[in-house]
This record gives sequence, C-alpha cells and structure tokens, in this order.
Amino acid sequence: MAGEQAVERAKAFKGWDDAAIAQQVEAVEARIAALMNQEGDENWAEIRTEMGHTMEAGCGIYRQEDLMQATLEKIAELKQRYKKISIKDKGKVFNTDLLYAIEVGYGLEVAEAMVHSAILRKESRGAHQRLDDGCTERDDVNFLKHSLAFFQEDSAPSIDYSDVKITKSQPKARLYGEAAEKAAAAEAKASQDNSAEEQA
Repeated sequence: MAGEQAVERAKAFKGWDDAAIAQQVEAVEARIAALMNQEGDENWAEIRTEMGHTMEAGCGIYRQEDLMQATLEKIAELKQRYKKISIKDKGKVFNTDLLYAIEVGYGLEVAEAMVHSAILRKESRGAHQRLDDGCTERDDVNFLKHSLAFFQEDSAPSIDYSDVKITKSQPKARLYGEAAEKAAAAEAKASQDNSAEEQA
C-alpha cells in the first residue's frame, strides 16, 4: 500500500517550487540566527532534564488527569524559559550547543502535543494505563482511532483523529503474568475445539 502511494505521488510530481523552498530555507536560517543571538540566563540542558522528569511524572505508563495537567503547566513554564536560553558556542561548524538547543525546542513541542492528546484519550490502551475513574479500560467505541496533533504558533496544539484500519490483528487486552497465561490457555483450547469440530 505504501509503495503504491509512493508510485502515485512520483507520477503526480510536477517539479520543485524553487521559490517556496527558498522561502523555507530563509525562515529556518532566520530562526537559527535568532536562537544564536538570543540572550538570557537559562540553560537548555536544565530545561531538557526538567522536561524528562515532568513527562515521566505526568505522562508515563500510569496516568491521571491532574498529573497530566500539572505536566502541561510545567511544559508551558519550560517553553517560556526556553526563550531565555543562551547559546555559548557561536561557531558555525559542528556546533553541538546549538544542535542540542534546537532539539530541546522541538522536544518541548512534541511533549506538549503528547500530553494534550493523552488527556483527551479517556481510556487505557496498550501499555498506557489511566488511573482515573471511568478511564481504566480500553474504549474502542470512542477511542479506536489515531490521535493527530497539529502545531499552532503561540498556542496549544490542535488535536484531531483519524480512523484505524484493522487488517489482520484485532484489538485485544494486553495482559501480563497469570492473566496472560490464562488467556493463552483459553485461546489454545478454543483453537483445539474449533479444529475438532472441523474434523468431525
């Protein structure tokens, strides 16, 4: 399917829009120059560390709405502090200070999108467990769909959804330990029963 779509896109390609590409390059160069010239007393490494801690606390495996909301507030604070970071290395060759600073900026945007999406998904799915009342089970009626986050300048990301196309594997509960063993045994027995019926 992906290969077929790639072929169709290649057939439809009419050539590069040089003016649009040049405009994008100029915008990127302007953002990098602004970051390089930014002055402040914040450190991108400290912001990155704090981002990791707040994401683990609020948007790890076990999630609660109040903790996720606290994480959103922390990320908003970190995004403001990011505007005050200072790049110490002013070099233009293999500047890891600049590279990591850029990565942290994008990381904050991705983290914010993840938490907004997670708060709206009032269910437990896969390895992500909501502990709030009414959210502890998988909800295929309302949430068997992909979450889509759209970047918005100077505001929270917009969250939308797209349908899930189920092909071979059907959704099922993720079980561990004794519960997983019981489910596997029941599945094996059902398969044997079906095979016996087909042979009879």
